[in-house]
Amino acid sequence: MTNTRTDPMELRTELVDRVHKFGPVFADGVAEGERERRLPESSVRAIDDSQVSRCWTARAYGGLETDVRTLSEVTKALSHYCPSTSWVVNNINGSNLLAAKFPQAARDEVFGTNPGAKLASIFAAQGTAVRTTGGYLLTGAWPYGTGILHADWAILIAKELGADGAPVGGLSILVPTADLTVEDTWHTVGMRATGSHTAVATEVFVPEHRVIPAALQRGRENATDTTLAPLFRTAAIAAMATICASVVIGVGQAARAFVVERAPGRGIAPTGFASQPDSPTFVSALGKTALQIDAAELHVNRAADAIDAAAASATALPDRELLRIRGEVGQAVNLVTVALDELMWAHGAAAFAQSNPMQQYWRDANTAARHAMLNVHVGHELYGGAFFGLDPIVPSL
Repeated sequence: MTNTRTDPMELRTELVDRVHKFGPVFADGVAEGERERRLPESSVRAIDDSQVSRCWTARAYGGLETDVRTLSEVTKALSHYCPSTSWVVNNINGSNLLAAKFPQAARDEVFGTNPGAKLASIFAAQGTAVRTTGGYLLTGAWPYGTGILHADWAILIAKELGADGAPVGGLSILVPTADLTVEDTWHTVGMRATGSHTAVATEVFVPEHRVIPAALQRGRENATDTTLAPLFRTAAIAAMATICASVVIGVGQAARAFVVERAPGRGIAPTGFASQPDSPTFVSALGKTALQIDAAELHVNRAADAIDAAAASATALPDRELLRIRGEVGQAVNLVTVALDELMWAHGAAAFAQSNPMQQYWRDANTAARHAMLNVHVGHELYGGAFFGLDPIVPSL
């Protein structure tokens, strides 16, 4: 499948259409993914065939080079079929965008002969790197490696150790997953099929061209570089947080649609209502809940559009705007998780049957919403502090 559209809006529509085309494949893989705690191979092939993992890969390498709003729409649509698949696609694209910060020699190595290369990234500095001739020796264990079982490469953060063994700085390191081992550590109640296990390295040699300072990886010096395409001027951390939230919103939308679809054929025990829409209480509660999910989407759409507008105009987003975005994504997922609780009440006790998708939506959304980037309490503090010029409580925005 190739990109047949050049207009950004047409490409956005085409990509969402591709999600729906392959949606039955993703949906059919949910049970196996839950059971095996990894995406089925059929789902991975559908990701490749639909090219939704290439949204944030450069056109020069055969990627689609879309914007944040486009990937947001893609992940929202994917969540209707399989939230874990949506989360993995989110992480692949975010990691591919982070790879753009490495030198061209490294990018050529990753994407040159494989435009569909899939990356994973783990931000926690859980490893160490020791300089050696021509590069570094990497050792450590990095948990929560979403998609690591299907990734070709991984971006890992490590502490560089000096000659005396003391840390001298942070590094961002690009390493083929073939050089890593994976420890089976992902045992969770939600987002089970993401296979977010622990990546392990033991004195893995990494050449210098695949190592950059962690500060450069997180930095936004590229924001005004007009020699770059808009995608690569994008505030990457803010963009990744926005897409993480988009996954959760898609889950909320899927749950709402399911409740609405089933409502006419469901009664309300122990009342005399034989059909839920006959109950004014049910209808009113649904209206309130639907508006909460709509409000969450509006927050994320505003964040995505602000990031894209800045990238398109080669303008650096001010810190206050970035702080607001972190507040918005946290607020958005909090709105969805609260709405999901109400939808569980509205649908009834059957929502907790293992065969009912509602319980999985509830588990997956609540698990994803606890990602560090989406912490609603941190987001509130970041945005609140912006009104007084307080120093951010997180190292990168």
